[in-house]
Amino acid sequence: MAKAIAIKYTEEMLMFLRQHKETPRAELACKFNEKFGCKLSIDSVKAKCLRMGLKTGRTGCFSPGQKSWNDGLKGYMGANATSFKKGQKGWNAKPVGFERITKDGYIEVKTAEPNVFELKHRVVWCEVNKEIPKGHALVFKNTLRTDCRIENLMLITRAELARLNQSYIKHSTPETHESCILMAKIKDKTHKLKVA
Repeated sequence: MAKAIAIKYTEEMLMFLRQHKETPRAELACKFNEKFGCKLSIDSVKAKCLRMGLKTGRTGCFSPGQKSWNDGLKGYMGANATSFKKGQKGWNAKPVGFERITKDGYIEVKTAEPNVFELKHRVVWCEVNKEIPKGHALVFKNTLRTDCRIENLMLITRAELARLNQSYIKHSTPETHESCILMAKIKDKTHKLKVA
């Protein structure tokens, strides 16, 4: 890759850059090239001005008394043809009953407006059994989190869930998971009898 040829700036060239330091760099590059018959790029002119410490005078801040472009407008932008009207629903609004899968693999169902989602297996259980008692959890008999049939759900205590996760979850398969749950129930019961 060929290297660029270094330009020897004359005192006249440097004086020209100093005199026109507030000119936008693209315009300055054009004027500089016309006056001195060079073919400098905008980036070259920018770099030289930077090395010389020449600044455009623009700070990006409002000067005292200057008004902003959105002075008197409400919010970030005024109303336009695409703004929502009062009561209008968004294009991505979902109806009650809409289902989605969480990143953990559970199904969530929209139960109320505006955006109330609940886990489907809990909704299915509560339709049949009214509520989930405090200190209890629902588990899937076949380990499939998307299989929310009432026949596939089992209510266990948090203590039994802890025993299941400590001792049996690594041996569990969809075929043997229900047996692992029952073994966790037995282990929790024997532990409580030993303590009592």
